[in-house]
Amino acid sequence: MSTLRTIVSRIGPLRATLVPGLLLTLIIFLVVHSSRSTDDDNADLSSAAHKAALAKRAHNSSLGFGEIVYISMPERTDRQDAMSLLADSFGLELKLVPGVRGTDISPKAIPDEVPEKMRPSELGCWRAHADAWRYLLESDMETLLIFEDDVDWNPNVKQTFETLSLQMQDSKVRLTHPSDHERKIAPYGLDWDVLYVGSCKDGGNPDFKGVSQIWDDPDVPSAQQTSKSTLEALYNFGLTDADIGKKRVLAPAYWTLCTTAYAITRQGAKRLLLTMSYLGLHAAVDNDMSRIFRDGKLKGYTLSPPAFSQFRVGGTKDSDRVDIGQTREGKGNTQGRSYNIKGSARQWMVDNLKLDNWEEYRRATGAKSPAAETW
Repeated sequence: MSTLRTIVSRIGPLRATLVPGLLLTLIIFLVVHSSRSTDDDNADLSSAAHKAALAKRAHNSSLGFGEIVYISMPERTDRQDAMSLLADSFGLELKLVPGVRGTDISPKAIPDEVPEKMRPSELGCWRAHADAWRYLLESDMETLLIFEDDVDWNPNVKQTFETLSLQMQDSKVRLTHPSDHERKIAPYGLDWDVLYVGSCKDGGNPDFKGVSQIWDDPDVPSAQQTSKSTLEALYNFGLTDADIGKKRVLAPAYWTLCTTAYAITRQGAKRLLLTMSYLGLHAAVDNDMSRIFRDGKLKGYTLSPPAFSQFRVGGTKDSDRVDIGQTREGKGNTQGRSYNIKGSARQWMVDNLKLDNWEEYRRATGAKSPAAETW
């Protein structure tokens, strides 16, 4: 008992010495930690270093967007094989949004104002895209990049989007200053509803011809690789013959065609579902979206030349509007072609996976090539 009293008596003075020191240490820690947090929160979001770091998100598996999804009819397993190959070859993660057969849509679920002449395939295409818009709203993501399953792109696509991010962070075409939230987490900003990066035809508003942003890009296709309609759009945006094959343009979306590849924000998903489902549908999904852009009910940007293109093999395989069994025409994948992009991810993929195993063994062992075998 006396020993316990001795220990307690010794702790008293020690506590008197330690407690103020511990309190001082705790206060210093909290002040330093708070200062660091404040420094992080108040980091110079307009600095070149921060912008460069944010643009590097273009090199992640979703090109800097929340996710990438692609639309494909359930029976088009050939295209789904191709998309899996492309995704793995380029370090992307793609999620499938199943295509919809228009004849499977309940008459009660068809929007108002649908023209009588609309084909079931067009109605099904609209429903699949609407499912993608709804998918974003049912998630906690800010943006979503949407592909169709015949997409192709330049092999240097991640660098293309890094450059696009840097341009959009210093945008000359947006109407409002970016919020701190945008500058912290959004490589392409959030001031748009739709970012068209895979239109097969586009054009700017003739009343605002000067509203565009133009920059040098080494991955822009040459004039020979660019479609006539895209060349016409580039000239209307102010490019000259000397600029073709060297410069890319970002402008407010006005005339657009095809839904090969485009990104949406949450606000964009809501506006698309409102104007092209809840309030009615007036045309095929790409034409109706273009109408809403022209009416000023949807805001966005279009990239020209686009970063993504349709891959075409010719014949009936290029369309899902034909019956099974009518698909023998066409050139085949190895003879397919894409327009408006420099190079082809699909061709790069084929070349990259090409193998002659026995020729490699012959080189390694010094063996001679055998004479042609007769079967």
